[in-house]
Amino acid sequence: MIRPSLILTALLALSGCASRGTQDCNSIAGKGWQHLSSAPADRAELLTRANLPSEADVQWYGQGNDKVMVCDPSNSLVNPGCGGSVAYQFERAGGVWTSKGVLLPICDDGTLPP
Repeated sequence: MIRPSLILTALLALSGCASRGTQDCNSIAGKGWQHLSSAPADRAELLTRANLPSEADVQWYGQGNDKVMVCDPSNSLVNPGCGGSVAYQFERAGGVWTSKGVLLPICDDGTLPP
């Protein structure tokens, strides 16, 4: 039998990971980007362009109808104190989505020069 305290501890640990990823994605998005409550209609195409699996648990952000950012929230395996989230920004022109690049958080773990 699994003890309730063990289950609670596991849930708290997992929620900490999820909230770190959410914080990273919000930080990468910055001002001007709205967190979307649901994926855009072109979800499958955008995930493919970002080289993410179709079942990826990602966060979506938008700036109007023609700018979308998909963020894959995760923790760094190299430095667990820093985020490992990656975001992919897309812009639609003439009905065609194009990539505007990959966005990564900058983590100051104390080794960056002042």
